[in-house]
Amino acid sequence: MNLRQQIEVAFAHRQSPVCVVEFAGEPTPEQNDALWFTRKDWHHLNRQDWERHPDAIYAFTPEAFLYYVPSILTVTLESNGQWLQVADSLIGFLNRTPTVEYWDSFFCERFVGLSNPEYEALQAWLLSLSGNGVAWCEDALSRAYETVDLLKRETERLQRFVNAR
Repeated sequence: MNLRQQIEVAFAHRQSPVCVVEFAGEPTPEQNDALWFTRKDWHHLNRQDWERHPDAIYAFTPEAFLYYVPSILTVTLESNGQWLQVADSLIGFLNRTPTVEYWDSFFCERFVGLSNPEYEALQAWLLSLSGNGVAWCEDALSRAYETVDLLKRETERLQRFVNAR
C-alpha cells in the first residue's frame, strides 16, 4: 500500500463535517477561509485550493480539521516536496513540547484521540517530507514525528484510564 492509500484508509471513517467553523458575529479572515470548504469533499481538493485558503486550518472545528487533514497530507505528497503553507502550519501544530501538560485545548481537541492508523499515516507523511531539500526544517519534522508518537501513547493511556472506570 502506498502512502496516499494509507492516508485514505486511515481517515476513511471521517465524515464530512456538518459545521466547518463556529463563530458569532462577523467572520474573521481565517473563518472565511474555512467557510470556503463547506460541503467540499476532501478528495477533490488541490494545491490551489489550499494556497487560496491556507488559514482555514486555524478556524476549522475539530470535526472539520480531522476531515480535511488527509487532503493536506495528499496534496503535499502530490507537490513533490514543494513547500505548502498549510502543510507548514500542520507541522507547526505538531512541533510541540514533549510536556503534555503544556498542550492547549486547540491542539488536544484536534490531535488527542485519533486512531492508531491515523497517527501512523501522519508519521509516514512526516517521514516522506524528511530529506526533501529545504522545504521543511529537519528538526521541526523530527519534533513533529516525536509529538505524534507521544500523542499515540497519550491516547492509549487515556483509553486505558477510561476503560478501567
